[in-house]
Amino acid sequence: MPSPHPLPRHRATHEPPEQPGGEGWLVSSEQQKVVQFKPDASTVHAQWVAVRTYSWIPPNPPVPQTRRRMLRHNAIEAWNTMLKTGWRRCPPPVR
Repeated sequence: MPSPHPLPRHRATHEPPEQPGGEGWLVSSEQQKVVQFKPDASTVHAQWVAVRTYSWIPPNPPVPQTRRRMLRHNAIEAWNTMLKTGWRRCPPPVR
């Protein structure tokens, strides 16, 4: 017998809504940069996120700048801070 109050399928959280695979992109037209957040290989003790920064002046393709790994909770904090300082979510740029 189904329960009278089924749990909602999607819980509201303060974490960034993740795309399939957990990848997300932010863009800053002011800084002419895009940043990719993508889950990286996890270890027994930690979940890692690869953060790649590209310089981007449309319509040119993005140019890779830096790549680093962050712990997942630090990456979420960085994502939220970037959104508060003017970065916007965007689809992956065409490369």
